[in-house]
Amino acid sequence: MFNTLLTPQLWKPKISLLEEFLQVLPLQYRTIVALAYFTTSRIEDILSLQKEDITGEIIMIEDSNLQKKKKVPIITRLRPYLTVYLNGYDPNQSDLLFTDRLGNPLTSSHVFKILNIVAKKINLPDMYLSVLR
Repeated sequence: MFNTLLTPQLWKPKISLLEEFLQVLPLQYRTIVALAYFTTSRIEDILSLQKEDITGEIIMIEDSNLQKKKKVPIITRLRPYLTVYLNGYDPNQSDLLFTDRLGNPLTSSHVFKILNIVAKKINLPDMYLSVLR
């Protein structure tokens, strides 16, 4: 009986709230949230990223509080989100990684507006990144 309790079928990991939320977000916003969450950076700092800030293993993120750049490793859980987004990225559109359809920089208020719309669709409370932890 004890062996049956340890079978893999009974120990399937549940999908986290973060993963559930990321699955329903549009690609650009999914990447923004994943970057902010897995690098523990502010949305404002993520929105200022440029393509040259990302190398094979490191992201250079300018910390708006400290006024200096920090090197953040690209962890395994972040890599798929970043890879999918960068494969479709058009470098001619803008120097920034995240822009609207017209090539204008996204604002954090716009990002949170979209996050809250999607959160309501899947019955989550108002969206703050701390809700997903």
